[in-house]
Amino acid sequence: MSSGDGVVLGVIPARGGSRRVPRKNIKLLGNKPLIAWSIEAAQKAKTLDYFLVSTGDEEIARLSKVYGARVPFKRPKKLRGDVDSSLVIKHAVEWFESEKGKRVDYVVTIQPTSPFRTSEDIDTCVNIARASGVESVISIKKASEHPFWCLTLKPFGHEVEPFLNDIKLEGDLLVSQKLPLALYPNGAVYVTRRDVIMSGRLFGRHMYAYMMPRIRSVDLEEEYDFYVASALIPILKKEEPYAQISWMIP
Repeated sequence: MSSGDGVVLGVIPARGGSRRVPRKNIKLLGNKPLIAWSIEAAQKAKTLDYFLVSTGDEEIARLSKVYGARVPFKRPKKLRGDVDSSLVIKHAVEWFESEKGKRVDYVVTIQPTSPFRTSEDIDTCVNIARASGVESVISIKKASEHPFWCLTLKPFGHEVEPFLNDIKLEGDLLVSQKLPLALYPNGAVYVTRRDVIMSGRLFGRHMYAYMMPRIRSVDLEEEYDFYVASALIPILKKEEPYAQISWMIP
């Protein structure tokens, strides 16, 4: 339970449409639908006062209930397509406060496409937010491709140039071990203060970061990702210990 006066609300946003993987949120991963992995993590999290699934899809709603999630409303039509995630989360906050008569302190966005995030990951992010009062806490991973080495196509041709024009790939920048640390949001957990959500943003300008190991940072966007995730399931119990780093990103 939360330590302050307000509620910590967990929201699992799950729309029915997906361009790259049809019906992705209910596609089987292991022996259960993808969304079930996130529902189970939310159920075990000690810091969530209440969590729900936000969807406008009947089949997703039915399966979510089978796995024990609350689906207390049908998402409005205007929020069922490709819309800003912050609008979906804001709608859930407004519904909760109107129906339950309680004020939300923090919202935890739990995306179904990150199945290997655990209840401990959720709890750690919430505890960091509670202890610091920071606008947002986001889960991250070490970037697999360093931006200094990324390229982009020049207009009207096949010639490439550095993605970051002010970076010269020479000297120490050609040695991977000497590159500055590059981090990437893994999409697993977003803890956001209420005022930030109500202003139309999913995360604030002042953030703390929670580092997760690569094996739990799988983000399922394409069919290929499902093959990778399926192969990782048998070894999840042998993963490296929890890796945590938190600091403010200005």
